[in-house]
Amino acid sequence: MPHSSMPAVAEILRLRAPLSLQVLRAALKGKRVLLTEEELLGMLNSGGFVEGPPGQWSLAPASTAAPAPARFNQASLASRVGVESDVLVKVLDALVTDHPEVNWGALRDRLESGADVAVSDRTLGLLEEGVRRFEVARLRAEKQQAEERAREAERRRELQQLAESEVAMLRAELDDERRRAHDAAVERDRLRQEAEKLMALKEQETASWAATAAGGWMLDLGAPETFGEEKLRQALGQLESALVVLNVSIGSRELEAVVVHPGGVAVIEQHDIPSTAGMVEVPAAGAASVDGRPLEVADPRADVLAAVRLLQKTASLDLAYLPVLAFQGPAEAEGEDVLVCLTGEVDLAVDDMLHSQSSRASPEAAVALLAKLGVPELPQAPSGF
Repeated sequence: MPHSSMPAVAEILRLRAPLSLQVLRAALKGKRVLLTEEELLGMLNSGGFVEGPPGQWSLAPASTAAPAPARFNQASLASRVGVESDVLVKVLDALVTDHPEVNWGALRDRLESGADVAVSDRTLGLLEEGVRRFEVARLRAEKQQAEERAREAERRRELQQLAESEVAMLRAELDDERRRAHDAAVERDRLRQEAEKLMALKEQETASWAATAAGGWMLDLGAPETFGEEKLRQALGQLESALVVLNVSIGSRELEAVVVHPGGVAVIEQHDIPSTAGMVEVPAAGAASVDGRPLEVADPRADVLAAVRLLQKTASLDLAYLPVLAFQGPAEAEGEDVLVCLTGEVDLAVDDMLHSQSSRASPEAAVALLAKLGVPELPQAPSGF
């Protein structure tokens, strides 16, 4: 039967509930038609039948034709059920499984083609129900995703706390290692210093005073190691009536030379700068240099003055003290608080400077100073004092 005959069939049966084309064709041919309970009730309640005596139904008189189903395109149908167009397509796909009695695939294809489609109230109701189920499923999925994100954030937080704890433990272990290394270094320095003191005491015990050709006495507590130290030793041996102690230690400091002279006490620091290196400049303030290059000891003036103060504090004797800086080559110095001279002429410079002092050191003061230095006793009393 052609599709155009469908309105005539519906008019004959006076049905309000839609039936498939196959069912209508079978009914017209007098064939037995198997209807589901839902289809049967829909047909009986559509207005085409009225209930008579118990258990009997008959066709009702013709009534006003039911209003035609509303027509929608994809955008208007989506607006009608309150969703976006892409969500409408997803709902239609889901309804294929939930309500297979409606050809949802065909409805979707026609909507996506841009055509206007007639949608019955029943189909619209099923679609709205599907939208509600879709929204519930969407909200449930969003909740599940939020819970999963929360669990993942908690896992990351726990991992971060674990990592921070491990880092803190490693840092603590590293700090312990550093402290142990520092303590070990301090202990090594202490043992080294004690060993050096013992060696110095041993050298002092074995060292002896030697009379100089000029009539003085010299005690060398350490053999000369450089050419400059040897020149200093030779020059100081020319002093008359002087007591010369080389490489004597006071506390943790070593004084290169201490000269006990009738005119006072000289503390000498000798710097091994060859005479060919150039002119040494020792300013009153600031770093010393040789031909513009800095010295290894940045401030030799302050160094020898500190040595003098240490000796004054150790000896506690009222004597005249003379700080001396000796260089192998020419030197220029500012100020008068330190005597600067050539290493080879240190005896002349010291003798001249100390002889100019008005006060004189007594033999008792000389012996007392040597005792403060912890050196062996003189073989005989000092002469010339």
